[in-house]
Amino acid sequence: MQGRIRFKHDTGHARDASTLDKERSQLQAYEYLCHIGEAKEWIEAVIKEQIAPIEELDEELRNGIELAKVAKSFSPGSVKRIFEDRNKLQFRHSDNINYLFDAMKKVGLPDVFFFELTDLYEKKNIPKVIYCIHALGHLLFKKGLAPPMSNLVGKLSFTDEQLDATQQSLDESGVTMPSFGSVGDALAKELKETPPLTDEQSGHYSGIPLKTVDLLKYLTERFMTFEENIPLVVRCQAVGRGRIARRRYKSLIARHRAEQARLKAEQARLRAEEERRYLEKVVTTQSVVRMHQARKSYLNRQQHFKDNQSKITRIQAGWRAKKAREAHMKRMDELKAKDELWARLQARVKGAKVRQRYLDRVNYLNSRTDEIVKIQAMWRAKKMAKAYRGLSSLNNPDIKILQSFLHLLDDSDEDFEEELEIERLRQLVVKKIRENISTEQEVNDLDVKISLLVKNRISLEEVIHATTKKKRALLSEALLQGDKDSSNWNLNGRDKENRARRERYAELFYLLQTQPQYLAKLMFSLNKKSGGTVTKFLEQIVLSLYGYAQNMREEYLLLNLIKSAISIEIDEISKLDEFWRANPLFIKLVLQYTRGAKNVQFLRDLLGPLVKSVLTDTSLDLETDPISIWKSLIREEESRTGEKSSRAYDPKPQQAAADPEVKAIQLKHTNKLKEITDRFLTAMIGSLKNMPFGIRYIAMEMKEIMRTKFPGNDDEIIKIVGNLLYYRYMNPAIVAPEAFDVIETGANISPVQRKNLADVARLLHQISVGKTVQSAGDEATEAMNTYVQAASKKFYAYFKEASTVVTAEEYFNMDEYVDMGRAQKPVIYISPSEIFQMHRALLENMDDLVTEEKDPLKQILDDIGQPPAPQPSEGPGSEIALALTNRFTKLEGEKETRLKQLFTETKRYVLAIVRVQSGKNLLDILEMPVTEREETAFIELTKKEIEMNATRREIERRQTKKIMPASPSVQAGLAAEAKEVAGSPGSTTSPLTPASGPSIPHSQSTLFAASKDSLLRGPDGSAITFFQLKRRALENMAKLEVDGLVTKANSYQDMVNSIAKDMLNKHRRRSQRRRELESLRQTLKNLDEKAAFLDEQKKSYHSYIDACMAQLGSKTSKGKKKPMIFTKQYYHMRELQKTGGKVPQFGSFKYSAADLHKKGVLLGIDDYSPRQYGGITLTISSDEAGVFKVEASFLGLKMPETMELRLEDLLASQYNNVSVMTLFEGAKVNVNLLIFLLNKK
Repeated sequence: MQGRIRFKHDTGHARDASTLDKERSQLQAYEYLCHIGEAKEWIEAVIKEQIAPIEELDEELRNGIELAKVAKSFSPGSVKRIFEDRNKLQFRHSDNINYLFDAMKKVGLPDVFFFELTDLYEKKNIPKVIYCIHALGHLLFKKGLAPPMSNLVGKLSFTDEQLDATQQSLDESGVTMPSFGSVGDALAKELKETPPLTDEQSGHYSGIPLKTVDLLKYLTERFMTFEENIPLVVRCQAVGRGRIARRRYKSLIARHRAEQARLKAEQARLRAEEERRYLEKVVTTQSVVRMHQARKSYLNRQQHFKDNQSKITRIQAGWRAKKAREAHMKRMDELKAKDELWARLQARVKGAKVRQRYLDRVNYLNSRTDEIVKIQAMWRAKKMAKAYRGLSSLNNPDIKILQSFLHLLDDSDEDFEEELEIERLRQLVVKKIRENISTEQEVNDLDVKISLLVKNRISLEEVIHATTKKKRALLSEALLQGDKDSSNWNLNGRDKENRARRERYAELFYLLQTQPQYLAKLMFSLNKKSGGTVTKFLEQIVLSLYGYAQNMREEYLLLNLIKSAISIEIDEISKLDEFWRANPLFIKLVLQYTRGAKNVQFLRDLLGPLVKSVLTDTSLDLETDPISIWKSLIREEESRTGEKSSRAYDPKPQQAAADPEVKAIQLKHTNKLKEITDRFLTAMIGSLKNMPFGIRYIAMEMKEIMRTKFPGNDDEIIKIVGNLLYYRYMNPAIVAPEAFDVIETGANISPVQRKNLADVARLLHQISVGKTVQSAGDEATEAMNTYVQAASKKFYAYFKEASTVVTAEEYFNMDEYVDMGRAQKPVIYISPSEIFQMHRALLENMDDLVTEEKDPLKQILDDIGQPPAPQPSEGPGSEIALALTNRFTKLEGEKETRLKQLFTETKRYVLAIVRVQSGKNLLDILEMPVTEREETAFIELTKKEIEMNATRREIERRQTKKIMPASPSVQAGLAAEAKEVAGSPGSTTSPLTPASGPSIPHSQSTLFAASKDSLLRGPDGSAITFFQLKRRALENMAKLEVDGLVTKANSYQDMVNSIAKDMLNKHRRRSQRRRELESLRQTLKNLDEKAAFLDEQKKSYHSYIDACMAQLGSKTSKGKKKPMIFTKQYYHMRELQKTGGKVPQFGSFKYSAADLHKKGVLLGIDDYSPRQYGGITLTISSDEAGVFKVEASFLGLKMPETMELRLEDLLASQYNNVSVMTLFEGAKVNVNLLIFLLNKK
């Protein structure tokens, strides 16, 4: 039959168990593919569309589109809108699958047949999905809602590759194959029905006898071997062959009817074949009969023996005993005759057995290598832990203890090389930052010049249009007086004073933003004086300064401010109990922070469904107070009967609590309250992974600061943390959900609903602090206290886990170079009045903020001076964009870098030395004489290290292409650094070797790592001796002692402590170093991008200046008029034309010193009196836009030197309030009037 897997009996070769297992697995894979085909055919029949083939059906169903269509076919109300985007799998596709779940629930399919969403969406259990479709098909067919599920087992064919691939995927998934054959029975059992099993209802094994099906399932599911079940397999194959033969016969009959000409010949052939088969069956029957007779004869003989078993046993025993005695005596005689030979043989046999046992033991150990490795690893881990405990218990470990733990630093050279690499990268980062700072300063200067040019261009336009003397006078007066608005504190002004003031404020707010201790102290001082003032201060200024934590940098800095505020607040309390009674300032800051979008969204997702479930239950009443319940019963009774109630209107609490009806209602309300509260609690605990990082980080910092201040109070501290997380953060959103956007704003909440929410919030707060209610012996209170105690443990674990997160630096990936690598400066939007308010607040509380004269905050405030008088607040839209600047950029100097490298280098020397020599302390070892034995041991150590490193470099060389290439800036920087260090005079130390510059390999794999054996070689590359190594170590120790890093007085114990610390923190330091390396490389990349940005900006500024100058020149040249006849300028131009000289493009003007002195341009000339000014002439010409050439002559004699003036330099001098400048080392001119004169001409 096509597509059927048959067990073939190979008579020529023995079949092993693996062959049979493969056939069984193929049979299982074949039947599974047939069931997938049945599900595919049924889905196509339901939705009347073609879907993917069988091999791709699991991928086709993942988006749930076809399943949603199936659900819509029998339950249209369950499907709202099918998401039919087939381009890629998205999370919204899970809605389609949920539609199927809803439809199956409505149609009554038992939950046991349901699959999980991840079983299909993530392909974790596709067989279960197919099984669910089969069960759904059975149920819908019974209800007449869908066609029946067909049986395709034996009707489909697949290739061996498809079967093997399917079986492999089933094996890898590790899921259990459902029993598709009994899906109908299982469905009937779940529905508590016993319908007869028909072919159409079951959909499986249709047309096959039940016994055969059971046999196939038995063989497949029990995995019995072929040899043990030959009769069963033969019967199964016989049934299969019979069915195949019948199908073939029917096919032949159909074919014969179509081909009448060949019918008779085919019938004859069939009859002959049937006769042969009949003869074969007769022969087989005869064989069976003969075998039966022989078996019967054999059994009769066996029965005879059993009937006489005792007699036969005695005869056999006597005979065996006689023969055994004879053989024993004969054997003993032979052995005694050859005692010496037997002794040798026994020795050999014993040796062989011992060797065999040894080999067996070795083979046994080799066969269990993985288990042995795990055991050894556990033992080593235990030994390592013991060593760590012993080492960490000592403050100043002895050098001998350190030597016994040197194995803990195996491969630590790589760690030290990474430290050296970090230092080199830090140097490059510092160099790049300095270059960027220089470029940025140049760009800022260009920006100032552009502003001056723009301003001068406006002035030039005014000059051109100023035709009357009055306008010229007014313009001259304006140029002389300057900008009169500079004293009005206009932060948007372009004059130097306001621009400088704005820069100082940018530096001030950058300092306040990045150094949170100032703001934290300021808010603490303001809170002491007036709590309302600090709240307004928070809302108006502080949150504006941090941009309401809208990006990662601002959120990180705001969290640092909260951390500083927590530290200051907790330092002020002397007992932990005082915190419960205090109203800390940082709580207000936290509440403002938690109003952000991320926190509100988290609360909406967490509490929204829970709050809505409480609000939608209009009959819900969670009142548990006995007196309130008593009064509600009175109201209900009087409203129902219209008569006065017999109950007392003012009952005592004991009377109300003892009333049976009140107790029943109280118990009912208590149970409902516990049920709802437990749902809230479960949802909160389950949402921990979704809780925003900021609130968890605040809780962690508060916990750690309290632990430091009040050690040994962990339980109480966790309760305080819980008070922050629940009472301050979540409780308000439960009590007033509409105010926190948990539900729709403006929702109408009745007093009863509000009280229900308050009761739930109150119980949750009671659980968070673990506080029980004093019981009066009633059942409801006892049940509530029991629940509070049990739930409090869950809440405690939740608060403890919630307050355990990574550091903010690691989470936000922040370090000291982040702002330096940013292409754009950080910008805040703040109004001038808020700036001045902050200024005044800082000055008024200066004594509480700073204690040193050179404090950065005091320096900036001194530069700014006093703020202006308070002005009325500006309206909306008055904010300015303040680009913050770091005035106090701290870059690590070259000396600190060299010292770190020298310390790390010396540490490596010490490690190599203590591996060879021993002593009472490190100084004793370093000063100890060197023997030949120690030199030999050091040579062996060096050889091993060099061989190991050569192998490592060879591996790195082969894997160069697989390693991340270095950025161009790093390559260039390292090369420049190597050249600089190697070529610097008097250089004795370097990052790698003490006597030579760093060797930068060409391969990318070693670009960030120095040579492993470079420290163990001399300047010429030859191996150094142990004596030379110790001398280097002593020299480095002396250098380190000069800088205070180690001291000889304690025998260099500082170096030993550093090595011990490396041992204890090896793994953490390695992870930290790798993060630093990654961060530094990313910083270098960012700095490269910023450098490119600044260069591009610088280039564009230069282009703009050139264009502006050219435009100024073109305007001047276009408006140039011919000089009036017979004037000095007229004769000057004629003289230039007669002499054949080139007339400058933008004109040439000749003035006498007397004329310039009269105009006020020339103030005076050294060594010349005003009477002599008539004989001095100055010629000002311009052949290039913005560039002026000044020539001087005295009594017609031209001076040899000329002077060049640039318009942007003159404008910069004017901007810097330089009113007088000197020409030709003696002529003093008024800068403002000179610019006016040049613009006019």
